[in-house]
Amino acid sequence: MSAFLAILRVTVRQTLRLKRAIGLGLLSLSAAFTYLLTALGSTASSNTAEFNQEQAFDIFLGMTVGTFMNIIVPVITLIIATSVLGDERRDNTMSFLVLRPISRFTIGTAKVAAGFLESFALTAVGALALGILAAMRMDTYEYVVPMLVGTAIATASYSAIFVPLGYLLKRATLIGLTYVFIWENGIGAAVPAVAGLSPWRIGVSAMAGMAPDQFLRELPEFAIGSITPGAGGAAAKALVLLLLSATAVGSILRRRDLAN
Repeated sequence: MSAFLAILRVTVRQTLRLKRAIGLGLLSLSAAFTYLLTALGSTASSNTAEFNQEQAFDIFLGMTVGTFMNIIVPVITLIIATSVLGDERRDNTMSFLVLRPISRFTIGTAKVAAGFLESFALTAVGALALGILAAMRMDTYEYVVPMLVGTAIATASYSAIFVPLGYLLKRATLIGLTYVFIWENGIGAAVPAVAGLSPWRIGVSAMAGMAPDQFLRELPEFAIGSITPGAGGAAAKALVLLLLSATAVGSILRRRDLAN
């Protein structure tokens, strides 16, 4: 087994423990559960046997950009990604890894990849559940794949930010939450020009480029800002962020005295 795969496997086993996976999995599914309750409530209040597709779309859009992409995805990724290196630093186990004849870039790449894959394994569950429930109500499955792609891109972008953050800062979770709720969902919503610095908006821009035209037409301005819709551009941004993150982690590991 190559060093990259060995580090990846051990990291996943160490950080994605059963209780954590169950708890974060339930958090990921909460948007789909809320969508289901809201849709059922709207059906009952409308006094009709058939749920209006326009209502179903409005609820789906609201849950996607108002709960799932801008709260659930970053919180799950923050918890997982900051622990990938943060746990090893706190437990003083990183020195056992870096003393081996392994390239620091390989270690950084494996750690960033582990943060993304673990996080996406959880966020994808919620994205798929929400997309399928909405598809059943809207009588179209055209939003399922865009939902998964957008979630993957947002998760990758957050992982690229939070993996090195978890190593550099002792209170990385608190700093990450401040970034998400104050910078992204506060300042980013008020100033569209800084939307390009928001990972979940990059994910939404990918969705807007792949989903039917109605999604972009109905999308609130705060959910995309000045970002040009398109899956290709969004994926390229996420890939660049991942590469920069892996390079940064490798550089940090070379420069720091990991025995302390």
